[in-house]
Amino acid sequence: SLVLVGGASQMPLVQRIAVRLFGKLPYQSYDPSTIVALGAAIQAACRLRSEDIEEVILTDICPYSLGVEVNRQGVSGIFSPIIERNTTVPVSRVETYSTMHPEQDSITVNVYQGENHKVKNNILVESFDVPLKKTGAYQSIDIRFSYDINGLLEVDVLLEDGSVKSRVINHSPVTLSAQQIEESRTRLSALKIYPRDMLINRTFKAKLEELWARALGDEREEIGRVITDFDAALQS
Repeated sequence: SLVLVGGASQMPLVQRIAVRLFGKLPYQSYDPSTIVALGAAIQAACRLRSEDIEEVILTDICPYSLGVEVNRQGVSGIFSPIIERNTTVPVSRVETYSTMHPEQDSITVNVYQGENHKVKNNILVESFDVPLKKTGAYQSIDIRFSYDINGLLEVDVLLEDGSVKSRVINHSPVTLSAQQIEESRTRLSALKIYPRDMLINRTFKAKLEELWARALGDEREEIGRVITDFDAALQS
């Protein structure tokens, strides 16, 4: 839609130029002089979860990609997006990475925002270290980003031993109180569901195990292979 904003846009000449440029008629239902204030009021009401706009569907988006710095094929400084720009928020996404050396005893999580393949051309948001237990083998690490409408980014680093290291990054242009931050984190926690924990996947896994228990011979062997493949898919 073509939306005109500002009192000057009510001039016939401005409207004709807009139609010529965009090839469509402007949206006429609202006053261009007040439409910005109206939008700001609706946005504020949505953030306050006002009952007056329960029927209004308004989605907010992440205006830029958020991700971490990785090393790929010996090349360092590569940007790996976890939440892509224009993703509807609140949102929670997870990506799996691996250590670079079997004897590695820590990782540095560099959080960036931007759209460039190289992190040097993006903006460093936060950097923190996470200690690892030496296992003598490469370790798989899940990094989850959870981002909400208030600009609160929660970074969770899940290690192979089941421990989780978390860091909260406040992107909000205004100062949030401790209570507001805690409320945002509570809402974000509801989004942090790994595929293996989703009800549909747990139900399917239980059904497969039930079928395996009933089957015999070749049929049981085939179902067993399906269970193995399904488990591998859930862990990927």
